Amino acid sequence: MTAPGTAKTKGVAPASGRHPLLTPPARRFARGWLALAVAVALLPLALRSGYQFTVLNVVAVNLIVVTGLNLLMGYAGQISYGHAAFFGMGAYGSAILSATHGVDPWLAMGVSACGVAVAAAVVGVPTLRLKGNYLVMATLGFNLIVDVILVQWSEVTGGSSGFVGVPPLSVAGMSFDTDRSFYWLAWGVALLLLIPARNLVHSPVGRALRAIHDSEPGAEACGVPTASYKVQVFVLSAVFASLAGSLHAHYLGIVAPKTFDIFKSVEFVTMCLIGGMGSLWGGLAGALLLTVLPQMLGVFEEHHDLIFGAILLVMLIFMPRGVSPWLRGMAGRMRRGAGVGLGGGGAPGNGPEGREARP
Repeated sequence: MTAPGTAKTKGVAPASGRHPLLTPPARRFARGWLALAVAVALLPLALRSGYQFTVLNVVAVNLIVVTGLNLLMGYAGQISYGHAAFFGMGAYGSAILSATHGVDPWLAMGVSACGVAVAAAVVGVPTLRLKGNYLVMATLGFNLIVDVILVQWSEVTGGSSGFVGVPPLSVAGMSFDTDRSFYWLAWGVALLLLIPARNLVHSPVGRALRAIHDSEPGAEACGVPTASYKVQVFVLSAVFASLAGSLHAHYLGIVAPKTFDIFKSVEFVTMCLIGGMGSLWGGLAGALLLTVLPQMLGVFEEHHDLIFGAILLVMLIFMPRGVSPWLRGMAGRMRRGAGVGLGGGGAPGNGPEGREARP
């Protein structure tokens, strides 16, 4: 069987011969990643309170989950309303191992991620055979089962009251036990995880995932092992959620089941939809909007939920593909408009600027 991405089959682009790091998409990602890194480095100069750091820390944790979920939903086309369960398993696993059994917090994060990977594989093999609404119900059911376990297994998890006493993470004697110090850790991890996610998307495996998204029977006809790839990306996205959950636990020092219920899963999926599925930068936009916007609307007190819902509705109507694709479309139209103006009113593409603006 020919490996996906190497055969000259429909839906799989042939190799270009250019080094992957020198392609235009790679350069665009590098510029965007460096711009985000610079913004993250400079933003603390403008922050004045621990609360602002807390909100941005939550954005970073959510971004990690949404990055993994976007690989599953946006690129592979598999819907999951159960990622809050993996988020919670990572948080509770790391918390229990480090606080109850004295395991080093970093090792506890790794062990929890491995455990979540195994659990995701066990759940994913039968679940990903389903499609559409049946897959949604299966992942929701898994989230409900985990939620019940976290509440009922009180002698281990602390029950509905939560689990307290989770130690903070530390490196070389420097503890990430404050909002400001954890900011650097959370955003450092989020930025680093964007790199392998981007590399996966633009690899032969990423092209195979997009083929599965477009037409699973067609991908199978091209020799793509669809069942294997769907399970693998499901496991990878669950590991991302587990790492985020561990960071969440060691940051707050307490975990509670309410944080990991099905409503949290719906929130993660909404972040993907609002930001733009199939776009890593869309995950950033969704995590930022759905974390920061509710805090900004808090001044409206009892009406903030109504206003928040209205804003989301308007965004879904006028930006059905998400914020990131909408912004890219606007930027493209502006470039084409500039090309038309510089070309003396001719059709886009007549001048060099117009040719560059064409997709």
